[in-house]
Amino acid sequence: MGKKRKGKKIIRNDIIEYLQKEVYCRCKQPTNKFVIGCYYHIEAVVKNAEILAGKHGTDKEVVIIAAWLHDIALITDYAMYEEHHKYGADIAKEILNELNYDKKWH
Repeated sequence: MGKKRKGKKIIRNDIIEYLQKEVYCRCKQPTNKFVIGCYYHIEAVVKNAEILAGKHGTDKEVVIIAAWLHDIALITDYAMYEEHHKYGADIAKEILNELNYDKKWH
């Protein structure tokens, strides 16, 4: 979890940048049936999620991370399409565990 400085939480940009690169790499894989356009969809979701998080006073870090990972199963394996929300949660948990992200958030 990010540390606090003068009452503000420091956002884990290292994790966010890693996720952005990971999503981009997965979108560029020839096995991704949604091609690179899916990356631009996810990027737009992230931007909108960050704006909404700011307007509603929610934890931007958590919202941004969730936005980057929301379609992770779709871009990983098309066979997960129908249940991508379930598979995506498992993949997201695995990635966040590998990054030692604070477990109380996922």
